[in-house]
Amino acid sequence: MQRPGESSIINISDLKDGGEDLIYQVYRRYRPDFIAWAKYQFDLNEEDAKDIYQDVVLVMWKNIQSGRLTELTCEIKTYLFAIGKNLILNFRKKRDREVTLEPVHLMNGIENTMEMNDKREYNKKLVEENLNRLPEHERKILELYYMQQKDMKQIAAEMGYKNADVAKKKKYQVFKKLAALIKSNMKTFLLV
Repeated sequence: MQRPGESSIINISDLKDGGEDLIYQVYRRYRPDFIAWAKYQFDLNEEDAKDIYQDVVLVMWKNIQSGRLTELTCEIKTYLFAIGKNLILNFRKKRDREVTLEPVHLMNGIENTMEMNDKREYNKKLVEENLNRLPEHERKILELYYMQQKDMKQIAAEMGYKNADVAKKKKYQVFKKLAALIKSNMKTFLLV
């Protein structure tokens, strides 16, 4: 719906020649509509909507001054809202990427990290203790695979097994044995 005195096609040269006074009139005319639209359509707060609208008018003004915008075949309101939509979407993307670190969340994060490190340290100690309970040849299979990251063929050759399948089966048996040791020691620990 057009306002009195507004033509559906605006003459860009009038805006360019009219200078800041005419731009300011355009700014005031569409500001309330833009703010209401941005708040309703994009769930922006009033301050953000006002800031973005200022940027919208500046983009239009720069486009006119630079010669990028020489003719407008739609209502100026439509043009402004199209710029506004793009700026709002960019604003929301940027806002969504920002991480806010509130002290409570930061402390929870530190406590969780410390707790995880404590659990990790406890688990490491538990594995080491039970690994040392295994016979040397069984412990060596796990060390070759997990610590030295050797494949089954290399382990078979080093341990004197017939082939990689035998090494794989032995590793699985030793791993199950280690897991059972850890589980039984955890139960003992919990009962004490």
